[in-house]
Amino acid sequence: MIETGLAGKTVLITGANNPQGIGAATASAFARQGARVFITYLRLDPQAYGVSQDEATQAATPGMPRYHGLRTHTADAVAQQIADAGGRAATLEIDLTDPALIPHLFDQVEKRFGPVDVLVNNASHYEDPDTIFTTTVGAIDRTFAVNVRATMLLIAEFVRRYQQRGGQWGRIVNLSTDAAQTFAGQITYGASKATVEALTRSIAIEVGLLGITVNTVAPGPVQTGSIAPEVEARELPGIPLGRLGQPEDIADVIVFLASEQARWMTGNVLKVSGGHEL
Repeated sequence: MIETGLAGKTVLITGANNPQGIGAATASAFARQGARVFITYLRLDPQAYGVSQDEATQAATPGMPRYHGLRTHTADAVAQQIADAGGRAATLEIDLTDPALIPHLFDQVEKRFGPVDVLVNNASHYEDPDTIFTTTVGAIDRTFAVNVRATMLLIAEFVRRYQQRGGQWGRIVNLSTDAAQTFAGQITYGASKATVEALTRSIAIEVGLLGITVNTVAPGPVQTGSIAPEVEARELPGIPLGRLGQPEDIADVIVFLASEQARWMTGNVLKVSGGHEL
């Protein structure tokens, strides 16, 4: 068995309330390594995405109504599943677009589990529609507030507290998308994730001598409850490995990047996509 070095570490994961999502799978994967997991989440109104509450709660098959229904959950079920398996997890509902709440978040993690060792920036926002024909100031600001500004402020707070305590070991893993460089139909979302990839490289240089690695995982099409059967059928020919990704496929790579096995990896953007968008 590989020794990851993660036992006893404190891991902060944002955006992990979808029980079928990447955040939830990542929380469980870290807990299995003996890490203490703190999960943030924000319940979102399906109606903001053109899906009625009834559609969202009643949808039983994958597709956008099902996905938005899953995002109305708290993260308590995820934490309970971890606890039932013998792990340790805590949750906090928080709006990461409020910069004043980010120090409060770290205070809560430290109070419960101690200083953050691993930060996973998984929370994200998208707009629909998101094209040059439909874009608005509000859509741009909402997307970048979560995907870029919150990511930067979370990293800055992590580094500030790390330096204050004289930290010697730290990991930051950001989430992008394998379509970040060209994402027609989701231009603001794609641009925000391309920004995250650029930040990853620059911040990795700035914090390397502190003993912190910074990497990004860029998933391909992953079944988080959002991909309807007809969409899956269209996507499969473009995936050389012949299947949609599962949240665990992404979670395992995130855990790897936080592990001792990846100790000399930093500033990387790793596509985890089954060969999609090579």
